[in-house]
Order: sequence, then C-alpha cells, then structure tokens
Amino acid sequence: MYDLLLKGGRIYDGSGMPGYSGDVAIHDGKIAEIGRLNGNARRILNVDGLAVAPGFIDPHTHLDAQLLSDPLGTSSCFHGVTSVIVGNCGLSLAPAKPEDRDAVIKSFVRVEAISRRVLEEGVEWKWTSTGEYLGALGARLGINAAALVGHIAVRHYVMGEDAVERQATPEEVARMKQLVRQGMEAGAVGFSTNQNPRHIREDRKPVASRLASDDELGTLLDVLGELNSGVVQLSGGGADARGRIAYAAGMARRTGRPVLWQSINHSWSRPNFWQEMLANTHRVFKEEGLPIYAMTQAKPFENRYTLLDAQCFDEFPTWKAAMFSPVPARKQMFADPQLRKKLRAEAIEDQSPSVFPRRWDVIFVDHVNLEKNKGLERKSIQDVAKSQGKDGLDCFLDLSLEEDLKARFVHINTQGDPQAVCEILKHPSVMIGQSDAGAHMGYDARFGYSTAFLGRWVRDHAIMSLEDAVHKLTFRVASIFGLGDRGLLRPGLAADVAVFGPGTVNTLEPEYVQDLPGNETRMIQKAAGVPHTIVNGRIVIEDGAPTGVLPGKVLRPSAWGKRDNAAAR
Repeated sequence: MYDLLLKGGRIYDGSGMPGYSGDVAIHDGKIAEIGRLNGNARRILNVDGLAVAPGFIDPHTHLDAQLLSDPLGTSSCFHGVTSVIVGNCGLSLAPAKPEDRDAVIKSFVRVEAISRRVLEEGVEWKWTSTGEYLGALGARLGINAAALVGHIAVRHYVMGEDAVERQATPEEVARMKQLVRQGMEAGAVGFSTNQNPRHIREDRKPVASRLASDDELGTLLDVLGELNSGVVQLSGGGADARGRIAYAAGMARRTGRPVLWQSINHSWSRPNFWQEMLANTHRVFKEEGLPIYAMTQAKPFENRYTLLDAQCFDEFPTWKAAMFSPVPARKQMFADPQLRKKLRAEAIEDQSPSVFPRRWDVIFVDHVNLEKNKGLERKSIQDVAKSQGKDGLDCFLDLSLEEDLKARFVHINTQGDPQAVCEILKHPSVMIGQSDAGAHMGYDARFGYSTAFLGRWVRDHAIMSLEDAVHKLTFRVASIFGLGDRGLLRPGLAADVAVFGPGTVNTLEPEYVQDLPGNETRMIQKAAGVPHTIVNGRIVIEDGAPTGVLPGKVLRPSAWGKRDNAAAR
C-alpha cells in the first residue's frame, strides 16, 4: 500500500524531458512508482490540472538561524521550496567557539540585516563544530537543509578578533584548513567566502574573510579539490566584469569544483553591465569548460528602508558617517545645507557604479506616519519633488526629517529592466536563486523567486518551456551541489514534490508580520497557485497552509555517504 498517491497531474520530472500525464505514488519517504496507478493508498490527492514537479531547491539563503526557530523556513515552503542551502556569503553559524559567537553575530547583523535581538534570542547555541551544528539543525526541520562552511566563522574560530585586523600566519591557515576539512567530512556541501568590499560588520570593521590573503583562500579551497566534493560559493572578488569572472574561474581551475559567484543582474546605475558579464562568463565557460555559474534573481530586490536604518548608502563616506551617528546628530547632519552638497555629490552627481540607483524616478515613498503626507505614498521622489518645487535630494531629506526619519522608501536595486532579465534568466551559465531568504527581513521579501520565475517570466514572458524551467529549479541545482537523490521524480529517489498551477502560479504581495524572536517585525510573502508542498513523502503545505508535520532532513552530498562507507570498510 502506498502512503500517498497523487492522481491525475501533469508530471514535469526535473530532467527537462517533455511533461506527461500520470500518477505519482509515494511510500516510506520515496517515490515508489510513476505512471497510471490504481494501487491502494492511505491518502489520495487529486491533482488533476496541476503540475507535479520535484521540490524546488533554493541555492542561496541565510536561513541558518531562522530554521532553528521556524523549521519550515517560512515563507520559502509556500513557494514549492523543499530544500535550502545555508552558510552562503562566508556567513555560517559554525564552527564557533563560545567566545567567537558575538563576532559571528556582528557580521550577520550588518551584512544580512538580521536584528541582533533576533539572533541573540532565537539561537540557542548547542554546538562549536560544523558537525554539531548540522546535528542541532536536523533535530527539528520541516524542509530540508544543506550547509556550506563559512570562511568568516572559520577565521574567527582560529584567530579570534585578530581575524578582522590582519592576515593569518601559515600555522593559522593550516588550522583553518583542518576546520574546513572537518566540516566537509561532517557533511557540508561546500565552502563559502566573502570578498565583497562593501560588506562590513556591525562595528564597521570589514568581515573577516576580506582580510584573507590569496594563499589562505587557495589553501582552504584545496580541501574541496582533495576531497573531490563540494561547491565554492563566492561573494565579491574582482573590480570589474572580466576581473570578477577571472577570479571565479581561478577557483574552479584550482579545485576542479563548481563555483557559484555573485552575480549577474540588471542595475539602474550601470544598465548595460549585465551584457558584459554574460559575455565574459560565456567566454570562460566555452573556452575552458570551467564549471562557473553566476547567480541571479528572478524577483527584483525591492529595498525598503528608512534613514533610521539603511545599508544602501554604506559606500558613500558622508552618508555612512551620518548613518552611523546617533540619531540627533544624524538629523542635524541631514538638515545642514553645506553637508547636503556633499550628500548630493556622492549619491547623485557621481556616476560611478553603486548599489544606490542614483535616480529619483525609481525611488518611491512606501510608507509615512503623518496623515498630511499619506497622499505621497506610492509616488516617486521625482514626482513629489516636482510638485513641491524642490530637487530630489532636498525632497527626500526634508520628508524624512519631517517624519522623524521614519518615512519608509522603496527602490528596486536590481532586475528593473524586463528585457535584460529575460536574457539573463535563460542563459545556460546562470543559476536562478539568490532569494536571500532569512536575510534583509525588515525591508525585502524574495522568498518567491521560484514562483515569480514560473509565473512572470516563464508563463507571461515565455522565455523557455515549463520543462526547462522546472529543470533549472530542481535537477540542475541538485546536480551542482551533489545532492544525488533530489531534483528528479524517479522511483527510489526522495519524495520532495511541488504541486502548482501553471496558469496561476505567482508571488503575492509581501506582508509585514511580528513573529520573530523578540517579537520583532519581518516581511513574509505567500504564493498563488501552489496548493501543496511535499517533503520526504509528507505533505507540509496543503491548500496553502502548514499541516504541522516536520519531515525535513539535513542533506549531505552523495559523495559523503560513499566516503563514510569506504572508511568503514
């Protein structure tokens, strides 16, 4: 007898082969049979008219802490995501000795905009090693999770606070290499590093991995080559398109392992840069055959912020000085006419590439508190400024000061040009993901990267077949990370399944809720057209709502089990 039988759906099995009508039988957490099935089942789910696909695998999240208190990883589970990768951008919660935990938290707080209170109240530290962290994580999971070993945590474990002050000695590098090996042997799916010059800690010091020498980083990467296992995940590295891609290519050349680098996206401050990056990626891939893959977003990064808390100005010295000043001093700085000249020069007049869009027509008033200003919501700063007879910067700062710095603004950092996005998403060297789920919770929600991709881009813009789209979200990701039993609907493989309506699937508008540890606020995002999510044969989302079961597991690469068995012999 089957445990669960999905009847009457159209199967998109993750391979990219044409979809077909059939039934899917599940038993003991695995796919039992596929075809026209009439066997008995404890539960039959009618999925007539719906697509049945492998569960989606989110390759880039920061759910490291959230999964410990929210084992479903909401809102990812509502979008057909059954497995997530944590430990990206050099940021992991392990390895970490008790005396190093605060240093790790400082990096999460600023780089990923996760509240210190959430991390302090939501994480009950029961580990020092990567293996112990994976054990704690796997004790209570609703969706599956796999982890990368983060360079930042490794440096702090060996060097303490010296990790953000200097390069490592050869002896320290040797100890770091041992830690990375231990993490990989415990079942990590790779190693992540962060060379992004914009990434700083809560105390304005650079994240620890930025101080690593080329020799240190190469030595740590050698672990993956020696084990012939794992991926390298890279944030930053290289000042221009050719340099950044050459940096990633060098890692792939040294290790022979896949390298995921960030990222190819459209940006308003350099609207044609994506074309240069795609061309250079394709050149390296074609000429050398190196396994380097650029990450991209299927859902625009909608950056919401107030001048009480914003990261998008960190690259501008005067803005940064203001944002790190006490609020009363900050208000005085923003009101000073002479200082405004410097603020304007840095954010608007300077046309060098930046995270900030440098355009008032794409920056909107998202929320205000004063009733007199309610009519400004959903209007661009450019339009508001024109109506008030001001320039954009004065309008922006005057409104913020009038609202006691609590006026919330929103702009799209990336993926604002649909034509560019279509070309990026369908490129063979690009991996779709980068949801950043678990991070930036106060001002963005990109949980729905998979449903936005299937709805807006695949259905509405017709950039590729549904078969190819499902393949990009499932088997392709599983293959790169070495997750051999995921990403395909095949008898004997794990029964992770996403059931969705091809004609209705999409994201819904984000909502603010107050459900984080410490009663803090975050943004969530639900989905349309995704009635059921199945993890290891159990229905975790039914008719769009959690069922309460928690069948998730910690995923380890297929090679890990083989090494373990070989060692036992």
